[in-house]
Amino acid sequence: MVAFLTFNAADGKQKQFHLDPDRPSHIGRAVGCEVMLSDPNASRYHAVLYYEDHSWHLRDTDSRNGTLVNGGKVDTVRLADHNEIVIGKTVLRFSETNEESVADQALSQTVYGDVGTWKDSQPDSIRESSDKLVQDPNHLLDLYQLSVALLDGNKPDEIVETTLELLKQTTQSQQVALIVDGGEGRLKVRRQIPDAGVLMQLDRGRVRRVIRHQETFYSDFDATDSGPFHLMVPLSRNDISLGALVMQRAEEPFDNQIRDLSAAAASLLAIGMSRTSLTENLLAENKRIADRNADQGELLGESRPMVRLKERLARVASASGSVLIRGESGSGKELVARAVHAASNRADRPMLSVNCAAIPQDLIESQLFGHRRGAFTGADNDHDGLFKQADQGTLFLDEIGELTLEGQAKMLRILEGHPFLPVGATSQVNVDVRVIAATNRDLAEFVRDGRFREDLFYRLSVFELIVPPLRDRDQDLNLLIDHFLSTFKRQHGRPNLELSQAARQQLVQYPWPGNVRQLRNVIDSAVVMADEPAITADDLGLRDAGNSQLDTLRIDQWEKRLIQQALDRTQGNVPDAAKLLGISRATAYRKIADYEIERK
Repeated sequence: MVAFLTFNAADGKQKQFHLDPDRPSHIGRAVGCEVMLSDPNASRYHAVLYYEDHSWHLRDTDSRNGTLVNGGKVDTVRLADHNEIVIGKTVLRFSETNEESVADQALSQTVYGDVGTWKDSQPDSIRESSDKLVQDPNHLLDLYQLSVALLDGNKPDEIVETTLELLKQTTQSQQVALIVDGGEGRLKVRRQIPDAGVLMQLDRGRVRRVIRHQETFYSDFDATDSGPFHLMVPLSRNDISLGALVMQRAEEPFDNQIRDLSAAAASLLAIGMSRTSLTENLLAENKRIADRNADQGELLGESRPMVRLKERLARVASASGSVLIRGESGSGKELVARAVHAASNRADRPMLSVNCAAIPQDLIESQLFGHRRGAFTGADNDHDGLFKQADQGTLFLDEIGELTLEGQAKMLRILEGHPFLPVGATSQVNVDVRVIAATNRDLAEFVRDGRFREDLFYRLSVFELIVPPLRDRDQDLNLLIDHFLSTFKRQHGRPNLELSQAARQQLVQYPWPGNVRQLRNVIDSAVVMADEPAITADDLGLRDAGNSQLDTLRIDQWEKRLIQQALDRTQGNVPDAAKLLGISRATAYRKIADYEIERK
């Protein structure tokens, strides 16, 4: 019994492809397929025909558009004589016959032309070339080295250069180029090796066809009569054309082994280009957002409180426990959290941030721990919570005091290494997340009032970092002023704008109740509103600058200031300062330690 596929070519002639029961026949657009289609609606590896249990079978290999047999969509089907197979716009007819004289016409791996047109070659040569590609250690090593080089590449131009250099060497080509569609029918040579200023001789119509229809072309005529030999391999990713790799040499045509190697290299290059382009776009977007928010990316400051914070941060980052960051609103708690994550062994994993105070109370659990479809009104789909999304990384929870008691119980289980149950789920989820929490509230007071679990409080505060307010960082003010001024001048396109001495003096003397965030916003506004050539004091929009009026109602902040003033008056003598304050020496020593007050 002889089996074969029959189809009608574009020239009107009927073609046949003999099926070998001893080996499967793959159908698709990939160069490695025994039956290679040029149909753009076909997947790279669309389906496979194989002989099993004395009959032929067809299996769809998870194709994008599916496979039809006799008009019905199939996954796996036993074929019978005269079955019609439709893949994309290509129609193939499966036939079986007892005649041994059936023409053994086979379809080439390499296609050029419209859907359903093929270049003929012998099946044995196809099989030999495929086997050699797998067995040739030199080509396997070439592809391995190319894969490693592309993984290390950070920019699209770098990986293009690497791929072209490898292809020039392994294919013994005189010239290798990456050609892309420049739009409006124009072709553009993105990179050519060697780049001697003279472009290779090309049939631009052929190149356009390779790019647009994602077809491989090679010339096998006599070079002495018709010019150099060419091999053109399409470059595509997710069925989106990225261009074509073109190789040219004069001595001899490119054999099947070189074609397969080039196609594999093109696939690797397409993946590498997509990955590096995405990385570049993300880095550019990250920089744009950082510039817009004047995010310096590091903790600026050389004052004693900042030096102490950086020293403690470095030690905390190398540990694995939870971190509680305390500080006033606007002092830079999230920036400290990012610094901890960046210096930790989780730096290559994501850090997600969430402000617990900004999430409605009834949705906090869903956002943090996830939910299943139908768990509550509006839950139309399953949702992976932030803990699941940050698995192996870091989760920063700002305003942790706003978390509900139910959410606190689940978080405690996670911090203790136990799985948790998403809202509406029946199976538990295990994650490995380092939690960094932040608050500008007194969590100890919340614990006393029953609004925060005591066990969670101790679990979160394994390590504690206190971010100093801006008023305690006098030495850093000018540094921060200059940083924000430079950033917003560049962002708003006012490079020649200066800061007057009177305006700088006012900025330095202001108590900054809103901390670094307020300073940033004041300078941002001043850069926009100021008239040339300089920002004046009136442009700052500050009131009561330099006055010691009430800038906060927090008792702990005033207590810290009073202790500091008492120590200043007594030249650092704690017993004398305690007398001035009307407290015992033990209380004075304890509060000095709690507030980390420096004694002169």
